[in-house]
Amino acid sequence: MKEWFRYFRFWFLILAIAAAVFFVTRFISGRKGAQTDVTRINEVCTETERVFDYADVLTEEEEDKLRELIAEREKRTQCDIVLVIMNESLEEYARQYDSNAYGNDYTMIKADNFYDEHGFGWNKFQESDDGDGVLLLDNWYRESDGKVYTWFSTSGKAETRYSTYMIDHLLDEVYRYIKTDPYKAYRAYVETFYKDMTSDNPQGSADAMEFPWIAVIVIATVAAVIFIVINLSGREGKKTTRVDTYLQGKAPVFSVRDDHFLRKTTTKRRIETSSGSSSGGYGGGGGHHTSSGGHSHGGGGRSR
Repeated sequence: MKEWFRYFRFWFLILAIAAAVFFVTRFISGRKGAQTDVTRINEVCTETERVFDYADVLTEEEEDKLRELIAEREKRTQCDIVLVIMNESLEEYARQYDSNAYGNDYTMIKADNFYDEHGFGWNKFQESDDGDGVLLLDNWYRESDGKVYTWFSTSGKAETRYSTYMIDHLLDEVYRYIKTDPYKAYRAYVETFYKDMTSDNPQGSADAMEFPWIAVIVIATVAAVIFIVINLSGREGKKTTRVDTYLQGKAPVFSVRDDHFLRKTTTKRRIETSSGSSSGGYGGGGGHHTSSGGHSHGGGGRSR
């Protein structure tokens, strides 16, 4: 048993270090996401409202609940979080800025302009700064092409953070409830953004499907303990040889076995490979563009 422990002690040490690193990083990440003592500094924006329900989709109680949630999540993410709900055509409005605007361009242009014109941004010191923040514009009006459009606009560090994959995930969460429970859909927007900005592995990223290291560590530890207990408490294995096992009388007896090579067979098979490739992960990359006001924005849209 002592020999067994000497042989495997290196792997037990590695397991212990991995477990310690895992729990320490999780603790630090949790502490980082819990910071609430950073003050918003915006020398441009005088707007205190964050929920603009021009379509009267929400009740006053639901609007108040969203305002409270947004106020809390803004402190945690250090980003402005804005919700705009409309019910009017944006086709003509968008084509004033882009004559070729179509589909998601309608809500994109309006969302970016709304953000810029109100001067939103957690850390916006002057008009030329982009500021950290996001804005979800959900327009309930059915445009001439028969579709209803939604746009998620990002700015500052939110623009850098969000990839196309993450944007799609956030919009998926919104559209999961938008037809049956708009309040729940808009709450999902705020909460998903909060988790994406405070988590090391955002939900919408490929890394969100992270390997369950905690499960591996727990299972490996339990298996090791069980193995040790069984081997310590169990009896020694039954001996299968004795001193005279290979003796006949006083002369040694050995069984002679020979292998004879008979024939050789070679089989060839062509293995097909795919020329395509895919990659995952997260990082800035979702729909970067410059708004009509000259500010950098990212984001993505959806229709229903």
